[in-house]
Order: sequence, then C-alpha cells, then structure tokens
Amino acid sequence: MQGAADSKLGGDSEAASPVVELRFALVAGTVLALVCVVLWAIGWWLRDWISAWPRFADDAYYYLVIADNAVAGHGFTMDRISPTNGFHPLWMWMLLPVVWLVGSHPDVLLLVAQALCVVLFACAGGLLCGLVRARIGLVPALLVGLLLLFPRIENALLSGLESALVLLLLVALIIELLRGESLWRTEPRASDARTGALLGLLLLGRLDSVFLGLALAVYVGLHGLASGDGPFAARLARTVRKELALFWPTLVLVVPYLLSNQLAFGYWMPISGALKTSFPVAGFTPGHMNIEHLALLVLAIGGVVVEFGRGRGRDPLVKLVALLSIGMTLHALYTVVYMRWAVMSWHFVTFIPVGAIGGALLAREVAQRLPHAAVVVGLAALTLFQAGALAVSLSNLGRTFTIAGKQAGEWVASNLPPDAVLSMKDSGIFSYFAQRRVMNLDGLANSFEYAHAVCAGRLEEFLNSRGVEYVAQHSVSAAVQSGDYQTFTQVYSCNLPHGIDSELVLRREHEVYRGTPYANNAGRPDQMLIWRLAKTR
Repeated sequence: MQGAADSKLGGDSEAASPVVELRFALVAGTVLALVCVVLWAIGWWLRDWISAWPRFADDAYYYLVIADNAVAGHGFTMDRISPTNGFHPLWMWMLLPVVWLVGSHPDVLLLVAQALCVVLFACAGGLLCGLVRARIGLVPALLVGLLLLFPRIENALLSGLESALVLLLLVALIIELLRGESLWRTEPRASDARTGALLGLLLLGRLDSVFLGLALAVYVGLHGLASGDGPFAARLARTVRKELALFWPTLVLVVPYLLSNQLAFGYWMPISGALKTSFPVAGFTPGHMNIEHLALLVLAIGGVVVEFGRGRGRDPLVKLVALLSIGMTLHALYTVVYMRWAVMSWHFVTFIPVGAIGGALLAREVAQRLPHAAVVVGLAALTLFQAGALAVSLSNLGRTFTIAGKQAGEWVASNLPPDAVLSMKDSGIFSYFAQRRVMNLDGLANSFEYAHAVCAGRLEEFLNSRGVEYVAQHSVSAAVQSGDYQTFTQVYSCNLPHGIDSELVLRREHEVYRGTPYANNAGRPDQMLIWRLAKTR
C-alpha cells in the first residue's frame, strides 16, 4: 500500500528517471505565465498604469536608463556625465538589443521589459516544476509552483532586474549537473565545459553567485583527491585537469569582465558592490537576512538532512542540493558579516530554486505519510491561501514612492528644459520618466570619482562643476512635508573606507516641485520634492 502511495506521489528519486518531465514543465510554465498576465491586467485596471503589477523596483530603471544611453552612443552612464559599471552585466547586455529594437518611449519599453521578465520567469518556473515532478513527485511539483507565486518571492523575481534571468540560469545549471553528472565523475570530459559555461553566465547574471561556484569547485577538488587508489600526485594531477575541464569557460566569461572593471574604474567589482561591502572589516548585521531568505535556506538544509536520514544521500539531486546549500550558507554569512547597506530581496534569488527543491523533498516525506484525501485538501487549502495572498498584494497597489517618482519625473519632462540636469538618491524611476540627465546621488549607478567627492565633503562643488541645477529627494522630514521649514539639510553618506559625509542645504524658497503625499514602504507618510540648487562661487 505504501509503495502505491510512493508511486502516486512520485516515489524516490532514481538515477534512471528523466531529469525534467518536459510535458509537465510546459504546462507549469504556461500556467505561471497566464497567472502573471491576469495579475498584470488586474493591476493595470486598478491603478491605470502599465507597471502597477509587476511593479518594477526603482533599481530596475537604472538598467533601462543606462541601456538607453548606451544605445544612443553615450556609453554605460546614468547621467551622460560620469561613466558607471553599477550593474550586473548579463541583464544589461540583454536589454541593449531590446532598447535598440523598441526605442526609448517610456511606456512601450516598460511594456516589453515586463513581458521579457514574465517570459523568463515562466520558463524558469516551468523547468523547475518539471524537474521536481520527474525527480521527486507530483505533489511536491505543485507546491513548488505555488511557492513561486507567493507574493514576496514573485515580486523579487519580477522586479525588473536580473532576477528572472538568474533563476533560469541556475535551474539550467542544476539540470545540466544532474543530466551530465559532471560533478560526480573524476575523469575530465569535453562535455564538462557546459557546466562551466552555465556557471559563467550565472556569475555574469549576479556576481554573488560565486558562493555557489565556490562550493562546487571545492567539492570537485575534495572528491577528486579522495577517489581512486593511485598515488597522491596522480590524483592531484587528475583533479587539476578536472577542475580546468569544468571551469575554464567560467574563467573565459568572467575574468575579462573583472579586468575591464579594474582597468576602467580601478576596482574589479562594480561600484554598486564596492560601496556596499566592508570586506575585510567584519561586522554583524543579521537584519540583512529577511524571513523568506532564511526560510528558503532552512528548507534547503532541512530537505538534505531528512534525505540523508532516510538513506538517500547518494541520490545526485540530494547531493547537489547539499552542495548548493553550503554555497547559500556562505552567501548568507558574507551578507551578515560584510554587507553594510542596501541589501535587497533580489540579492537572494539563487536561494529560491534550491530552497524550493529542499522544500519539495520535505513535502514528499510529509505527503507519503498522509491519506490521499488529506493531501488533496491540503493542496486546495494552500491554493486558496495563495490566491488570498495575491489578492492582498493587488489591493496594496496604492500610492507609493514608485508612483511618486514617476509623477515627479513626468512633471520634469513637461516643465523643465531638455538640457536641464538634475540629481537624486534612489533616482531610477524618476530618471526614466524625467527623460533628462539625472545624477544618481547614492553612488550605486555613478562613478568612483563621485564617491571620492562625497567622501571629501565636496559634493556641492562636484554638482556645480557638472552643471547640476536641481536636487530631488524623497524621505523628507515632517516639517518639510508640511512646508514649515526654511532650510532642509540632506546628508549623503560616504561609503568608501575613509572619509566624511557630504550634505546639501536646501531652502524652502528654492522649491520648484512638491508632490502628492504617499506612504513609504514602512507605511509612514512621505513626499517627494525638487529644489533648485543654489550656485556656489
């Protein structure tokens, strides 16, 4: 009787089973795409805006603005003043032909970029569900599909950044590792290069995927040295050849990018990473790990522990999840110890497929111990819960910073001259709709020259020397929101190892725009304003 239940629910993973059930993957991907389209249409209808859902993160507009400038011949720059490398390269390179073909009309480009994100998400989600269906079971595969639609997961994947692309690449890498078995064979083969190529693309998608690559590389080394009865020198030579066979495409893809950063900017990491890390100075910021990231990590590790306890530790899928869980743990530790600020949900997109597979392994163990009717009722209840969560998410599409930034940008596009130069922290959506040069004042999409000017206390001098005429700002004090102030001092933090903060003193009499109040992410009242920047002699 138990064997029949195992068969119904997918049973144990077997080496002979297919890596992905393609028909199920196609159905799952189609369902995910249809759900996204329906939610998109509802959000558009509720808010009368094309990007009400999925709502692109402010950082997503950095990519669109920089890609538009690059296609126009200005190079990779946010403001056509300073060059920048504050982005992950693969998503940017994908957007360049999109911008070239579609043009820079704000609504049209946004429509196509959103559609591209949905297609990538549906393809990745479909393959992941097909993988779980083939290797673990039907019920776990359905649960993975529901997990991908959970609002906090789905919002990160459809944020307009590289998330959906990274999800697709990691799922493809997992499938390749299971299909080609390149990790488990100690002898190098030409086909190993497929693994290295996918890992290289994954690193170009998000550089912090390096922790997953590190876990895989260490395992290959230890496994190679421990396998076989020959002399240590022979095993070492074989292991070196294996590492090279696997990872030479990774080096070919990634090293030129890192060298170009070093040559052009004097630092091998993009500036967006360099300004956020305190490495090698350690700290401790546990708040960088949100509950969903911790839950995904726990699911991954929990699935591995249970499977090893059940004697399934030799299953390639279980071993792979174990290795990737080690990479996830390293990523989490680095984030808590060395990341200082601006850690976002999409930074942990690699946790999603690994945590989903770990959760699927746990779900199989639970489902096999329940009556079939209880499993059906449980799935129905989870589906209703998910529908409710999505409904709540849609009902919260109220006025936020995203809408405020868009409206302020549209005001600039209609009221300021085409050659006006502005500046702002968190300037993505504002820049996109302003269709003017906007200098990014948090530095993540700017240059190291700008960062050094901030840390020298010379921000105002720098802005004046670059022709900046206006300063926009959200997150202002209650006095500024009420208009009961004469001056407002905005601090701009130094995010390099040594230096001081800069500040700008903005005067009430220099206001040129005051937006409609809105609620920020914490639910507190906020407002967006634009001031004319007083010239200094």
